Amino acid sequence: MKDSAKAGLEQFLTYRLHVLNKLSERGVSERFRARLGVSLPEARVIASVGSFGPFSIMDLARHANLDKSQASRAAEAMIRQGLVQRQPSAEDGRVVLISLTPDGRALYRKVMPIARKWNDDMFDCLDEQEKAAFGHALDKIIETMTAQEE
Repeated sequence: MKDSAKAGLEQFLTYRLHVLNKLSERGVSERFRARLGVSLPEARVIASVGSFGPFSIMDLARHANLDKSQASRAAEAMIRQGLVQRQPSAEDGRVVLISLTPDGRALYRKVMPIARKWNDDMFDCLDEQEKAAFGHALDKIIETMTAQEE
């Protein structure tokens, strides 16, 4: 018989999301490293800036789901590699924006198919109705939790 405290913990959404997140990050991180030679934070920077940027480091951290120091270190490493660049914000001269260089855009075109394939592979175990229901449920939870933070 299972320990009731452990069985209870295994049912907590936050616990289950943490397990899923760790499994997902490990798998996709290995793919980025093996295929492109970049870390997961670096791939997230490229994907975020390529999809939504340019960004300040604070906005980049938020969009890439990294803490500020991770986003800053990843951006600095990618600046040294010539994949992203700093540029002053036209709106606020005190703000520096991170944008993709031509080599960064080329990497973005390689990062996104790997991320998309990993995402698709994770959901292959669900049928279309389950995928839609799961997506709707996550959206609803995120919306509710976001509203509670405001």
